[in-house]
Amino acid sequence: MNRKLLLTTALLLGMGSMMAQRPSSFSEPRVLLKAETGLIAPVWSPDGSQIAVTGDNYTGIYVANADGSAMKQVSEATGAGYKMTWANSNEITSTPWTMVDNKRMTRVENVNVVTGTSTVVEAAERQFKPSRVLKNSTNLLQIMVDEPDNATRRISTLNAFEGKMVLNPALSPDGKKIVFQIVGKGLMVCNTDGSDLKSLGKGAHASWMPDSRHVMAARITDDGHMFTHSDIFCIDTVNGETMNITPNSEVIPVTLAVSPDGKTVAFDNDTDGAIYVIDLNY
Repeated sequence: MNRKLLLTTALLLGMGSMMAQRPSSFSEPRVLLKAETGLIAPVWSPDGSQIAVTGDNYTGIYVANADGSAMKQVSEATGAGYKMTWANSNEITSTPWTMVDNKRMTRVENVNVVTGTSTVVEAAERQFKPSRVLKNSTNLLQIMVDEPDNATRRISTLNAFEGKMVLNPALSPDGKKIVFQIVGKGLMVCNTDGSDLKSLGKGAHASWMPDSRHVMAARITDDGHMFTHSDIFCIDTVNGETMNITPNSEVIPVTLAVSPDGKTVAFDNDTDGAIYVIDLNY
């Protein structure tokens, strides 16, 4: 192996090691977006240059630059922000719904974030399967998304939890793992074939880090009526080690999203309905 190849290999190994590390430090939470309506459920664009959020009850879609500037509303549709995904850097795939003859009808449409125009991709229907809008999918992920009530029965490695609902499944960036919640049992992770199932303890709304090893998740406490406390933890899905990145903070994070480069985590704060961000250092 020549010197140039040795140097290239060493640099690649060093980069891989760096990306596999959890943050060494982090900033205090700061407000990124605020509006008259409450804002929730942030989602970063594929290149990390923009962030999309939705309003109370997932009504409408708002888009802003990553630094919080130039926020604008690009959709007013009911349910538009629920599980919205970026189709590309210019379009968001949305699943708004309407009531027809007392039946909830869900459609698929793409929203252009530049012009604000919407294009119907699939007509509204009663028996809508959310997995149809997944950019990447596996059989297990489809089951978790489409059949949250039956997933623990249909997936053999989850049979011990039969009767419990599966929530918020998320595929790792490398496409090899799924992190998800089981109601009453906390956060879990497994391979996409269901093997190597592990409990990660308490956690909700997990978002993968770019290394496909660590996740950020909220650990929320409530009194049966409202959220009373929450912290964001960085969790190592291999050894279970955790790091609290909101210690001594008064924010109550609920839904969160890690930026594509892993340098920022955005979240909605239940206390004031604003979107906050935390900078991550390595």
